[in-house]
Amino acid sequence: MMKFFDLNDLLNKDPNGARLVPISKTTMYRMISAGTFPVPKKLGRRSIWSTEDIDNWRENWLQSKL
Repeated sequence: MMKFFDLNDLLNKDPNGARLVPISKTTMYRMISAGTFPVPKKLGRRSIWSTEDIDNWRENWLQSKL
């Protein structure tokens, strides 16, 4: 079963102090506009991202930082 994340899920810190995406909200929306971050899907009025989209982005983003 696929899990979905909303904006708060992506930007809030977990109990270990880590976030799913290590960027700010402003940077994330700039990256969406530039095509370097997955475009959210709409669920009613909410924007959501799939686990697959976020995992793929994280892998590519981390690879680019090495």
